[in-house]
Amino acid sequence: MSIQDKTKTGVQLSSKGIEINGKPTVILCASLFYFRIPRELWKDRLLKVKKAGYNCIDVYFPWNFHETEQNNWDFSGEKDIEAFMQMAAEEGLYVVARPGPYICSEWDGGALPSYLFSDTNIRLRDNDPVFLAHVNRWFEQILPILKKYELGEKGTIICVQLDNELDFYGCQDPEGYISALRDMVLGNGLEVPLIACAGQGDLFLASGNSTGVIPACNLYPNDRDPEFEAKVHAYADTLSSENIPLMVTETNRSHYLLRRLLAGGAKLLGPYLQVSGTNFGFTNAANNWGDPLALLTSDYDFGGMISSTGEVRPEAYEGRLMSRIIQAAGDSLALSSYTNDHSFTLSGASSYEVTGPNVLALYGGGYLYSLPNVSNQEQTISVHIDGNTFPEQTNLMIPEWGCPLLLAQTPLSHWGVPEGRLEFASAELIYAQTEGNQTNFVFSVQGESELALFLPNLMEIETNGDLKFKQNGERITLTAHRNAAGSAKILLSTGQNLTIDLLVREQALRLKEVQADGQFIFEELIAQTEEKDIPQIQWSVAALNNGAPELGGNLQQLGPDAEWLENRGVYKGYSWYKAKFNSPESKAVSGVLLQDASDICSVYTDDQYHGTVVPGGGSYYLPFEAEKSSREMKLLVRSEIWGHSNFDDARLPAFRLKGQKGLTGAVAVTDIIKLNSNWRFKEVRSSNEHHLYTSLSCDTKNWPLIGWGSWMTEQHPSYGYYRKSFSLSDQSDTWVLHLPGIKSLVTVFINGNLAGKVNPLTPYIDLTKWVRGGEEVQLTLFLETYYGLSNGSVILYEGVKAVDWELTSADEASLWKHAVKAKILAVPADLPVELASGSSAWAFGNLDGIDTTSCWKAVSSGSNMKLTLYLNGRLIGRIWNPSSTARPQMRGGNPELTFIPGPWIQKEGNTFAILLESIEQGEPGVVEELRFLQVEDEWKSR
Repeated sequence: MSIQDKTKTGVQLSSKGIEINGKPTVILCASLFYFRIPRELWKDRLLKVKKAGYNCIDVYFPWNFHETEQNNWDFSGEKDIEAFMQMAAEEGLYVVARPGPYICSEWDGGALPSYLFSDTNIRLRDNDPVFLAHVNRWFEQILPILKKYELGEKGTIICVQLDNELDFYGCQDPEGYISALRDMVLGNGLEVPLIACAGQGDLFLASGNSTGVIPACNLYPNDRDPEFEAKVHAYADTLSSENIPLMVTETNRSHYLLRRLLAGGAKLLGPYLQVSGTNFGFTNAANNWGDPLALLTSDYDFGGMISSTGEVRPEAYEGRLMSRIIQAAGDSLALSSYTNDHSFTLSGASSYEVTGPNVLALYGGGYLYSLPNVSNQEQTISVHIDGNTFPEQTNLMIPEWGCPLLLAQTPLSHWGVPEGRLEFASAELIYAQTEGNQTNFVFSVQGESELALFLPNLMEIETNGDLKFKQNGERITLTAHRNAAGSAKILLSTGQNLTIDLLVREQALRLKEVQADGQFIFEELIAQTEEKDIPQIQWSVAALNNGAPELGGNLQQLGPDAEWLENRGVYKGYSWYKAKFNSPESKAVSGVLLQDASDICSVYTDDQYHGTVVPGGGSYYLPFEAEKSSREMKLLVRSEIWGHSNFDDARLPAFRLKGQKGLTGAVAVTDIIKLNSNWRFKEVRSSNEHHLYTSLSCDTKNWPLIGWGSWMTEQHPSYGYYRKSFSLSDQSDTWVLHLPGIKSLVTVFINGNLAGKVNPLTPYIDLTKWVRGGEEVQLTLFLETYYGLSNGSVILYEGVKAVDWELTSADEASLWKHAVKAKILAVPADLPVELASGSSAWAFGNLDGIDTTSCWKAVSSGSNMKLTLYLNGRLIGRIWNPSSTARPQMRGGNPELTFIPGPWIQKEGNTFAILLESIEQGEPGVVEELRFLQVEDEWKSR
């Protein structure tokens, strides 16, 4: 496929590389997400990306950020895409536009609107007419804006990505789906290339192998993988055969790795999340980054070059230095190809210490190669080229995490010098400019340095500083000892003058500009100041009822059964389920079993707290500290949607892309029956004999009687049927089987009927639909296990289900309204603030007097407390302090950090409100300190 024939704009793609308006270009692309950065700081982040040497940003456009309710669209204020795109264009930054419809990005639902999840018939991310009709409504909103700002129109969009990493998803018709998205984009008049990225390497599944859609790679390796280049070359070869360049749309953020990718032949390098941000509001995701469940922090920061609070990290300087290497090599690098047809070899280190050399054949002649040190210590090596050994007079030392990009056998004609050649350099060329008869070269030096040049027209050479030279006819060698700088002036008989400057790497990193006269302007180092706290904050607290049900509104009567929240139009925030148990008078209740519960569920009965759990969409049993006897017990479950999964994973119900939140029921457990003894057992050799051993008529009298999971065998994997009969209570209406500690797989049969499967992550199964109270049941468990795996135990919960359900809810805006009212009733308090287990309260801090020209970060310390933080009507963060058992794993950033944007702080009259929830059962929740630190910004935009 000839991509050029498909592209009508100034963007041309081929196996050689990327040309933009006729200019060969290496794309260095930083993720920058407007929806995670306050609008007033968009320009600041764009300028920092540009200052770090990047020429492009990639931008997701989250569907559910703009469609706040079905058919209710918002592109104003913080959601003003046009304003953002205009800023990017003004800064001269190209844009890779990623409108989804699915984006992943650890964002709530991967940006798919939650109302889609309640449609049981829809096939998400597939060639499904119902789903595509919804997508078309979104594309009708976003694509005209992208068309307006594509290259050649008002903006700088150079390509549009369709969906995201489709090869991770079980799409039934990838070609049909991607083709449908393609046709929508083309139907809206866009002419830039269309791309689709592969998340786990299946380029053509991710792109649907759809005509006109260009495959791209997302690569997340171990940065020190010594075999990484082989993988890169394999993808480059595959794409080159289709006349497509290797475009790495996502990868890790270290420029060490990006240098390896560049030398591997990548022409678009897109480190993901070089510019961090914040999940403001209820936009976090819950996903499979934990063990296996994790909640994504409000702080969204993977350690990229710009922090979530806007601070510049060392990688920003590394980015600028790498971009200088790219610019210095110019078109020769942009149109280069990796090659194995070369004479380069290494000595002095093994291939598991220094890989390569990994060689690019430069367009027009010469080579650029990388030498990644994949070991954990400095390496000293020699490079052998065409029988010559380099360096000749010095040592080539590569530090840990070093990956120099070096030139060899490179004609000086690349820079306007008609004759001559750079034979070898152990320093990196970071600047090359010719004006008239003057050519200036600047090299970055790390360790000792040596440059060997062939100059047939050499007349004079003069060196100064620490740079020395040795001449042998038309060949000169320049050397400097370790981390030494210097310069050389060379006069050629053609009348041309060459100036070669060596800067030590620390200088090169701080190099801001090379002026026309060759003078250097360096970045001023800003002395690190001690972190300054803001003036003493006055705090006040307003207590809430247990479970804080007064925060809920929009009462809905659900009837005899609970429902998932999305089915009732609740997509974000908090909800409160209320119900009652009508327990038998003769039965005491030992605990509550939640059914299909997600995300964060706090359980109260008769105003008594029993704990907070994060079941991941499964069932969960919460035992009472003491049995309760109550004919009519009131139930309250506070359910918070932390976020919908951004990734589809079958291990937990909440991990599914259509996974819903809340719960579907609750059971007051009145009997706990342990079923660990006296099982009839039959060992078999396969997993397809259910019809023989699960029916009621199957004769088991000769099967041995053993304990659950205790059969010893030399067969692995082993298969066996365990059967047991017992009677159910006639005072119960619900029965749930639980296999705590199970590490194997179990298939459950009741009275010969298949009831379902149990696995280590979902060890509960509801048996109610297959049984009746007072009757005997036959339970058959088919166990598939392997060496040493725990088979756990078997428990049956009997009880009565909750009835008379009702639901209230509170989104971001309604919670804020309550906070404003509660502030009037708040009483003065000092930190630390302590709340009894299960209690909630509003805390208010007076921020008047804070410097509004700066941004701030609030760092929380404490235990067993969950905090939802507001500033002047905006939900700015959610924090869950460490706890003994309740808190799941938190991923994605600093779980204790909240970003306070300076532009959102008023000069006076600020309301800083925190909803406090004491989470750990039996232990108080404590906020020890909330420390406010001023953001240090050495690249602050002016």
